Amino acid sequence: MAELQSDSWDHSDQVEVMGVSVTESSLTMPESLKMRHHDPNREKRYSNGSLVSIDGPKTMNQEPLSPEDVNLPQSFVVKYLGKREARGLWGIKNTRKPVDEMVNAAKSLKPGQQLPHIQLKVSEEGVVLSDLPQNVNKNFTAGLYPIDIVSYGVQDVVYTRVFAMIVVTETAASGAALRDGRFPFECHAFVCDSRISAKRLTFALATSFQAYSRTVATKGEKVKPKKFAIDLRPPEVIANEMEGDEEDSEA
Repeated sequence: MAELQSDSWDHSDQVEVMGVSVTESSLTMPESLKMRHHDPNREKRYSNGSLVSIDGPKTMNQEPLSPEDVNLPQSFVVKYLGKREARGLWGIKNTRKPVDEMVNAAKSLKPGQQLPHIQLKVSEEGVVLSDLPQNVNKNFTAGLYPIDIVSYGVQDVVYTRVFAMIVVTETAASGAALRDGRFPFECHAFVCDSRISAKRLTFALATSFQAYSRTVATKGEKVKPKKFAIDLRPPEVIANEMEGDEEDSEA
């Protein structure tokens, strides 16, 4: 996914999934995910124990295989790692360094210090952060991040319990931040209770993108809908691609 500057934030009527542009209202899965989705052995596994068939009710313990497996709204109890400047709208290359910085900062917390313990809810309107009664660290901004300012979401490839998203700040439209030598994009990161939860959160955001795209299309107004990107590939696949890119650049 190409890195865009703020003057490119005029968008097209697309949602970009794993590098594939989709102009329909539904998100298209790549063949690799389609094969997993229809794998009878995988369906059999989910029919045993605490998990259910992928054709049955969706539970929080069930690993989602596509955005269609996740209904909105979805709520998650997470730890907020914080936010850092991102250098572009989309792509794991624009979230990896900020996530590393935030994880290292969390590891260096003094004894007794805690990350904010919050609720993250994904709906068709966007992403809402709210406080929890047990939270002792109020160092986060509660409220709604509207879906039209969220440009990218991904499950991290190194810390697979971490979900990261890129948010476009208000200064992006004017380009003031770039003129000042700053990037008008923020990377926010959250620690989920499991790798499955991080994946479900990513899919929930994909479903929200899908709903926004559908709403804009139904209105029929001559507006410039935003272009989003969501990476639904397994972390191992993204990591392998990143390693390939590094080898190509060294060559």
